[in-house]
Amino acid sequence: MHDILVVGLFVSMCGAIGLPFSLLLPSPGFAVRWALAPPLGFGLLAAGTALLYLSGVAPWVTLLAMAATGLVVAAAMIVRSGPWRRRISTGVWSAMAVAAVAILCLAPGWTGGPRFRVFQANVYDHLLYVGASISYRTLDYATLVVQGVESAQADPLAVAALWFIDWRSAVSMMHAAFAVVSRGDVVDCAYPYMVGMQLNMLFAALFVFVNALAMRRSLAWICASALTVGFFEQYVFDINAWSQLAAQPIFLLLLAFVALAFDKDRFGQVPGSITRLAAVFAALMTGAFFLYPESLTVYGLAAAVIVVAAIGQRASRQTLPVAATGLVAGIGLSLLACIPHWSGTAAYVVRQLSHAAAYPPDWWKYFQRYLFGGEANFLEIIANPDSRLGELADAWFSLPVEAAVGGLGAYAVLPSASWPVAVAFMWKLLLYGFLFVLLRGVAKAVWTIWRTEPDGSAARLLAGSLAGCLVPIAILAAGHAWAAGKGLAMAAPMLFTLLVAPIAAKRGEPGAVVASAIVVVAHLILGALRPLLVMQGLGADIPGLPTAAVHVNAQKASLDWNYDRVSAEFASCNGVVIDVAHPMMNHVLRSLAADRGIAWASPNIFSWSGKTGRAYLPTGWDKFDCLVSAERLTANPGQRLISVATDRSSREYLEGRRDVLEIGTEAPPGIATRGLFGKESTPGGALQWASPSAHFDVPNKPSAPARTLRLALWPMPISGSEFIVKINGREIYRGSVPAEPLSLTLDGFAGAETLAVELATNAVTRFPGDPRDLGFAIRELSVRR
Repeated sequence: MHDILVVGLFVSMCGAIGLPFSLLLPSPGFAVRWALAPPLGFGLLAAGTALLYLSGVAPWVTLLAMAATGLVVAAAMIVRSGPWRRRISTGVWSAMAVAAVAILCLAPGWTGGPRFRVFQANVYDHLLYVGASISYRTLDYATLVVQGVESAQADPLAVAALWFIDWRSAVSMMHAAFAVVSRGDVVDCAYPYMVGMQLNMLFAALFVFVNALAMRRSLAWICASALTVGFFEQYVFDINAWSQLAAQPIFLLLLAFVALAFDKDRFGQVPGSITRLAAVFAALMTGAFFLYPESLTVYGLAAAVIVVAAIGQRASRQTLPVAATGLVAGIGLSLLACIPHWSGTAAYVVRQLSHAAAYPPDWWKYFQRYLFGGEANFLEIIANPDSRLGELADAWFSLPVEAAVGGLGAYAVLPSASWPVAVAFMWKLLLYGFLFVLLRGVAKAVWTIWRTEPDGSAARLLAGSLAGCLVPIAILAAGHAWAAGKGLAMAAPMLFTLLVAPIAAKRGEPGAVVASAIVVVAHLILGALRPLLVMQGLGADIPGLPTAAVHVNAQKASLDWNYDRVSAEFASCNGVVIDVAHPMMNHVLRSLAADRGIAWASPNIFSWSGKTGRAYLPTGWDKFDCLVSAERLTANPGQRLISVATDRSSREYLEGRRDVLEIGTEAPPGIATRGLFGKESTPGGALQWASPSAHFDVPNKPSAPARTLRLALWPMPISGSEFIVKINGREIYRGSVPAEPLSLTLDGFAGAETLAVELATNAVTRFPGDPRDLGFAIRELSVRR
């Protein structure tokens, strides 16, 4: 229920802030005006929250004040506008549709549980946003400036939050505000907050499709829903790009208003038309500057093409005085709003683009894998001089179609490696045919719209969208793969607008309309499947999305991400020592503690890159009564242990809740090992290769000690002829390498608190192509009571 509360507050409060601006638009010229309110209000809230926080006002105060002001102004405007009974009836149906899409967006967080919702793929950005939110929630700006100065004793969360002030901080400040107003935890509020930003795309796309493309409302609802829950928004959601997710709807609206500005009498008569256009455009531009101004590099060219196209037509050229004055005034007003926080808005764009040009990251290799074909890496095959002719032919045949289908957000329909070669070949031929029909249909629809109404907003919007989609290609040609992939994600709303052009065209070809409808339905199906596929045990998430990447599962493996449980256990602590080496879990734990106002310390605070770290040990940390760990089995005297390991077999063994503890094939938390190479899975069971000497430190409980050590080896061809087993330095077995399981008594070690188990053989084994110095293969090594 709390998730629904957060999304409800998000939509209603942002809508209240933006509603006066949407009501400025004349109803004869604009339909579904209310849909403009939430994304526009969110952009205004970003600017207001950032500027007022720097002046000492808490983000939650700004949220309530701006929402209340907008509601009062909107109420006065509605009362003056005349009859509104019909609007209520329409509003009920619209609210039901919005609620349905919102539930679909929230559902993955419910089915996937804490392990999914704690972060999706880009943990670094996500935890930076969350950590900053906690500081903005708990510290005013003056205190943050004092506590955020980097030093050995400085709170790492405050240090990062102070630095983040000049790097898209508004989105975190608003997150903090919604957490306060909804009375929720910052970590838990992150998911519904992101859903709220995702939902803004529904409102923006609905407004644009109805007003700029003149699409029927029912079709506009369907297409807007597909864009919202489909691949493009899910991708941005998955890379945890909060600011981009927040700004995507605003930039789509900006582009649409540039196109609409040249419609005759759309904004009413002069001079009111100039005022309306300037006010709305200024609000949108201000939100863009405070949320994600990088997208101006993509949408700027698209907007310029729209202006040139308008000037080229006699009818729209007549509206130039109104359009130019309104747009320029809007830009000027937004730049004035940026002046108090220039370093975090306009200047930030220069810094970000300079950094991206100087240090191009290689994140595209896993975050944008969907753009380079299916499971096979065709780029590597083409670049590899040792590739066979058949492999090269398959790569050159497959890469264009698979990259194009992936770029359209339909990666999930690509054939997998398990498909028979002939079936995969025929399917790709079918996809080639579908792409031909679709792209030809889009081109004809754009041409038809341009030919029949060249001075209309639809023609201009489609021309600008086409130009904007070419920007990522130009960036890729310049050698910046990551920036090109990000540019495509930014341009995704424009790409989707082009894809639905055959549906919007009044005389669209049946084949093109069907192909376009298939794309829309595919995105809707993807959104409907998302709640099922993120559930544990149902697969590796939706193919193509970053959450399906192997490294994401590796980041979350072996740890319990149930932050609700951990936060509840923190409630009774006077302080928490976080002894967790995993940098992401370490960050989540200190965020949970700081959000509850609980003092914390950690001997290993890692930077956001996870490569370097330092200790954070504030005064009095040695008196903290809680210890969080993933490896330890017992806490220090006077401390309570809170475990974040998923495998609790060691603790259960020590506590007497199990009588057998397997330590050889995969050492559980609390078992220190040396000389092992890692668990391998075989049809016959788990296998663990060891070097000629392997060591295990096993905790023992004298009041309920281990009585037997059971050892079984795999019958592998090894060089050693002798095998030795020692416990705490005492030899308990020496003989030939055992072919059958051994059961060795441990009665002589009942009083020891640790059993140091050493296994050794007298020779090294090496296999061709394997660089490891192998000793023996463990099938079972367990202690038993």
